Amino acid sequence: MKTLISFCMFLMIMLLACNKDQFVQEEPLMLKKANVPVPMKADFCFTPNMDAPLMLIVGLPADQPTSYLPSAGWLSGHATHSGKLQMMESPMTAVSANFDFEKMLVVWVTTGKNTAANGDYYYYDATSYSNPQDGSFTGEVVMRDGIGKFKGATGTVQMVGQGTCWHAEGTITFAR
Repeated sequence: MKTLISFCMFLMIMLLACNKDQFVQEEPLMLKKANVPVPMKADFCFTPNMDAPLMLIVGLPADQPTSYLPSAGWLSGHATHSGKLQMMESPMTAVSANFDFEKMLVVWVTTGKNTAANGDYYYYDATSYSNPQDGSFTGEVVMRDGIGKFKGATGTVQMVGQGTCWHAEGTITFAR
């Protein structure tokens, strides 16, 4: 009798395990990227557009050549989630430049678009604080929207640089 009950239980388990109804999926399975921040690192350099007008640093004397910054240019370099930037498709434009006499720093606000190796891109706004004595600077870049994999993406990185090159670290959140 025990053998018969064991055989029946085994047969029931086999029938239930082979029942296709348990595996019918009502909706197609779609894998989505989680809407969570992921690490981002970048190493960029700025190349000024020599055809663009220079921008006066507000608060400094207009008769001094050192009172001016390039108003536009391009970024080159590498970043996670982007690969090598397409320099001529990665413009940066100065919005404002002011000298902060209290901190003795140039506050430079810029905006731009970074184009990844595959042609996808995101927009950004940045504020940097530059020391005119040694050329060092720090700042924050806020990424906002774009196309391709950057559609709806947001993020923030902190940059630290010298001259026209810098390293940045932070996070990016992909919308999908």
